[in-house]
Parts: sequence; structure tokens; C-alpha cells
Amino acid sequence: METGERDKVIENGENGQDEKNVEFVESQIESYCPEELNLGEEKSATESEISIVKNYFLMSSKTLLDELKILVDNFPIERVKKDVEAIRNAFYKDRDKLSEDDDYENDENTVDPVEEEFEKYLEKYKEKKIEYLRSSESQKEENYKQKLVIIEELKDLLNEEENLNLTFQKFHNIQNKWKEIAQAPANHVKDLWETWHYNVEKFYDYVKINKELRDLDLKRNLEAKNELIHKAEALLEYPSVVDAFSLLQQYHDAWREIGPVPRDQRDAIWERFKDASYKLNKKHQAYFDQLKQERQHNMQMKIDLCERVEKLNQKNLKSVKEWQKASDELLNILEEWKSIGFVPKKENTEIYNRLKASRDEFFNKRRTYYKSQKQEITANLRMKKELCEKAKELKDSENWHETTEILIDLQKQWRGIGHIPRKYAAPLWNEFRESCDVFFDRKAEHSLKKGNSYTANLKEKETLITELENFVPNGNERENIQALKQFRQRWDSIGFVPIKEKEKIQLQFFTILDNKYKQLNISDAQRKVLRIKDKIEASGNRPNKTMKNERERLFSRIMQLESEITLLENNVGFFASSKNAESLIADVRRKISKAKEEIRKMEEQIKLIDKEFE
Repeated sequence: METGERDKVIENGENGQDEKNVEFVESQIESYCPEELNLGEEKSATESEISIVKNYFLMSSKTLLDELKILVDNFPIERVKKDVEAIRNAFYKDRDKLSEDDDYENDENTVDPVEEEFEKYLEKYKEKKIEYLRSSESQKEENYKQKLVIIEELKDLLNEEENLNLTFQKFHNIQNKWKEIAQAPANHVKDLWETWHYNVEKFYDYVKINKELRDLDLKRNLEAKNELIHKAEALLEYPSVVDAFSLLQQYHDAWREIGPVPRDQRDAIWERFKDASYKLNKKHQAYFDQLKQERQHNMQMKIDLCERVEKLNQKNLKSVKEWQKASDELLNILEEWKSIGFVPKKENTEIYNRLKASRDEFFNKRRTYYKSQKQEITANLRMKKELCEKAKELKDSENWHETTEILIDLQKQWRGIGHIPRKYAAPLWNEFRESCDVFFDRKAEHSLKKGNSYTANLKEKETLITELENFVPNGNERENIQALKQFRQRWDSIGFVPIKEKEKIQLQFFTILDNKYKQLNISDAQRKVLRIKDKIEASGNRPNKTMKNERERLFSRIMQLESEITLLENNVGFFASSKNAESLIADVRRKISKAKEEIRKMEEQIKLIDKEFE
């Protein structure tokens, strides 16, 4: 079609489609102003307010758990962020309130099923959030590729010589496909828009849209942008500055979607829109500056409260009356803490842990004091005597499974009971342990005869590992060592497990057992000797022969190390005359020091072996 013919079509219409073309052009022209493109691209890095429909702080822990389950299992993950955060804060605040109760004493061995399931769902939420972000970024990359294809289609349209109405229809379809595709990665947005609008403008030049239609479109764009300006200016009176700022970002997105305006008004309306944006940005920044100051003030108030609790812990309280007075003061401090608002997020965990540590220290000291009182010691003695009687009644039982559970529970109860007079401690413990040993030895013999299944043995060993993990040593070193020894005896009394699980479960048990020995502040040498003794008792070997072999092995290793030390010391004199002597000598001396330390440890083991079987 010649140029003159094409102008005539635009002016008079072709095939009765002139009004349709005008409507199409009026609604579809899109362009941009380069100076407008970057405004609003960067989101504020300041904190956002939490907007919550429900008051979660009035709910119980169980209700909060149910709320969390509903959100994580039934709603899009991108829509529940604020509610999940509010539920998490409310839940742990409720937990803290429980632990701060004057009559509440936390047992570290007890697993709260509500808190455990709550943490499981928090982890599930994090996993779904990561998956959503990963999927979102992948989709944006796909959107970017699709938009590049559409731009190429638009370029190809410029080379066609078809009927103008048909060309417009293709252009209309291309624009619709462009709008249907969602957001592309942020690092490609600017280039995409520049390339797209450049080719749109080339299309308009190609079809030579007449000035009347062009002016009509510019007028409509001007009206649309003026409407956005009024909305942006109205945001200055919006009740929530955070919500207003969020709406402003949407207005900037809409501004970029609107096409060009008359050139003589372009700068004026842009300056007006930019001015409203600037004022709201200043207001938004001022809001968060004030919020930051308030949180810094709250932080200082909480620091002062932490120092007050720490001073309480420094007092030497000697009477029940003094402890009660200090407890009341601590509770008042904790109530005051709860009345203080938020602190800076990056410091929140640190200041909370500081309060928690000093609070726990206070309660631990108070618990220790009360345990030292005669009334409690008397009660502890009575309870341990009762446990001895129960164990003695059960030692000849043949109800293996049920009795095992009962004895394990009795052992847990024993460890949970506080101190008793020293003169009763060892005899009662030996009596209690002997009754347990009689039963477990009989059970081991029974298990060998009966031949328990490998799978059942594996389950029993896993249960024993869990019990060992939860074992908390008391203040009596002898009882602790005997308790750990009994764990080893029970382990050895359990039959075989599936071969593929053997190495893994063995490593898990003995790693935990070794860590428990470390908690008793026993030296490495003592632990090694104890392990040898356990091995002897479990295998039925002769103690003197086994210890003698171990002693000879240690002595041979000492002789070997002493020879190595002599050689290294000779090398020191040799290196003294060579280049880079200082670094070489330093390395040799480190090796000598390491060898001497190993000799010292092995000599300590030999002394312990000699002392144990002298």
C-alpha cells in the first residue's frame, strides 16, 4: 500500500472500520518518559508495619498452633507472612509468660509437644516460602524470554505490507500478549520497557497515525496522569504512612503504563507528580526515623531492666524472706519488660537472651537454695527409699517389657530427686542399682534364650539412645558414673540389630555416652580407663590381663614418642645453621610439644590403671 493510500485509510477508514481504528489507537498507545522510569523502582529498606486482622496475643498456645496450621496448609505462602510473624511473636510471648511464673520450674528433660509441633510448622512455612521465591524467580526469567519473543514479533510487523486494519489487529494482539505476561526480573525491566516502547513508537511512525488521533490519545494520557497526581497528593493525608507509601509504588507502576502526554505539559505534570512523591517519601522516612528512635529508647529501657536482674543475682540472699522479696522484684521487672514496645530487630534476640540468661540464673539459684533446706532433703530421702522398695519388688518379675518401662521410669524419677544426706546416698544408690541390675541381667539372659528379632532390638536400642540423650547428671559423681555404666550394660544386654544399621547406631550411642562422661568433668585419661573397664565387664574378660595389655600398649607408644622427640631435638641443632631456620625450628618445637603432651596423657592413664588394679 502506498503512503498516500495509507493516509487516506487513516482519514476515511477502510471497509467501514474507521471508528474501530480510532478506538483501538486511543486505548492502546503506550510510551514512557525516560526521566520517569527509575522513580519508585527501589523499595524502602526500612521496616514494615504488621497489619493483622486477628489479635493473636489474646490466644492460647494451642489456638495459635491451630491458626498457624491453617495458614501454612491452606493459604498461598506469599499472603500469610505478617500473620505468621504475629503468631510466632504471640506464641513465644505466651511461652515466656509461662516460664516466668513464680511457681513454674522448667524441666529441661520435658519436651513440650505443642512447642515442638509449632516449630515444625514454622520450618514447613520457611520451606514453602523458599520454594515460592525460587518458583517466582524462575517464572520471571520465563516471562523475560516471552517478552523478548513478543518484541521480535512487533519488529516483524513493521516489515509487513498488509491491509492497515489487519496490521492494526495484529498490533492489538501483540499488545494484549505483552500485557498478559507478568513481571520480569528487575534487572531486565528497564531494558525491556525501553526496547518495547521504542518499537511501539516506530510502529506508530510506520502507520503514520494522523495528528488528530495522536492528540486525542495524548489528551487521554494527560487526564489519566492528572488523576494519578491527585491520588498521589491525597496520600499525604492518608492515615497510615506505610500503606500510603505502598500505594504510591502502585501509582508509579500505573504511571509508567500510561503513554505519552503533550510535550508542552510533559515536564510540568512530571514535576508535580515527582513533588508529591518526594513529600510522601520524606514523610515515610520521618515516620521510620521516629520509629527507630522509639525502638532505641525501648532498647535502653530493656538494658536497664537486664542490669537490675543482674544486680539481683549478685546479692547474697540467706533467708526465705529475702528470696521472696527478690522474687517479687524480679516479677515486677518482667511485667515492666512486657509493657515496653519493640526494639531494633537486629538487637532483639541479643537483649532477650541477656534477660533470659539472668532470669534463669536467678531461678536456678533460688531452686538450689530451696533444695538445700532440710524439709526438701527429708522428702528426697523418703522418695528414694520408696523407689528402692519398688525396684526390689520388681527385680524377680518376668513381665519383661512392662517391668523394663517401669524400672526406666523409676530411674528417671531417681535422677529427678534432689540431694539426700551423704551417709544415705551411697547405700541407697547401691541398693537401688542392685535391684535394677538383677532384673536387667535376667532380662539379658532371657533375651539370649528367646532370640528377639533384630528389628525389635533396633527399636529398643533407639529408645535407650533417646533415654541417654535425656540423661542429666546430678551432683553425685559416683552415682553419675554408675548410671552411665548401667546404660552400657543395658546396651550390651540388647541383642543383634540389622547389619546395615549396626555401625550407625553403635557410633551414635558411644558418641553420646562419651559426651556424657565429658559433662562429669572427668579427664580424658579417666574416661579411657572407664571405657576399658566397661568393655571388660561387658565381655567377661579377665580384668588384670586386659589392663596389662593396655598398659603395655601405652608404654610401647611412650617409648616410640620419646625416640621421636630425641630425633626432633637433634634436628633443631641441624636447622640452626640453615636458611629460614626460625620457621623450621618453630615447626619442630610444635611437634615436640605435641608429643610430650601425648606422653603426659598416656602416663596419666598408666597411673590410673596401676591405681585401679594395684
